[in-house]
Amino acid sequence: MRVLLRLAYDGTDFRGWQFQPGLPTVQGTLEDAIEKLCRRKCPVHGAGRTDSGVHAAGMPAHADLSREELERVNEGLNGLLPRSMALLSVKEVRDDFHARFDAVSRTYTYSVGRKRDPFRRRFEYQPKLSSLDTRAMAKAAEHSLGTGSWKGFAKEGSGNASWIMSVSRAVVEESYSGWTFTITADRFLRGVVRIWSGTLLRIGSGAIPPETVSSIISGEDRSLAGQSLPACGLVLKDVEYASGE
Repeated sequence: MRVLLRLAYDGTDFRGWQFQPGLPTVQGTLEDAIEKLCRRKCPVHGAGRTDSGVHAAGMPAHADLSREELERVNEGLNGLLPRSMALLSVKEVRDDFHARFDAVSRTYTYSVGRKRDPFRRRFEYQPKLSSLDTRAMAKAAEHSLGTGSWKGFAKEGSGNASWIMSVSRAVVEESYSGWTFTITADRFLRGVVRIWSGTLLRIGSGAIPPETVSSIISGEDRSLAGQSLPACGLVLKDVEYASGE
């Protein structure tokens, strides 16, 4: 039977989600632990491929297990995973469910710290910027909503068949510790969230106006966008499915 696992992980010490021979990856670590429990290889298919150093608060993945294996995974997986990973839940789903292709939306957050903080350094970018224009960044986020080409925000060399994304939520929130950028879309091109966040940061520092976001989307001009920010601040927060998994 097919099961859906939801995982959380600190991606700092992993070379991304996807298995790479001889390197620590989330997928490789997860499959090794499940193999020990089930005494056989059990391929795991994730909802996406987070890059090196990127975190997840709710990464879905599917695998095919027997009912006995499901019980073993549910009861014993966290005991075999490193402390940087955790199984949040596991449940049976329909036989043709696919963690990646059945997803209807994904939500990412990017955190920017107001000051240097050693206790938060693994999970936020800490530039030397104690003050940013939150209102300008929030206005820029509003320009991100809707359906359009995000080629100007994508990582160079990405060979996508389509650059179209439909963004349903884009929010900037300020707190005592810094700023959090949240974006939800039907799909994400490689590197988009980190470049989008870097663009918001430029807008918040007054280097470019909020309307630049609209210009980048309409003109597909990467040169107008900000730099790609470090992976440490990026978290895959949630993945939603139409069927409610």
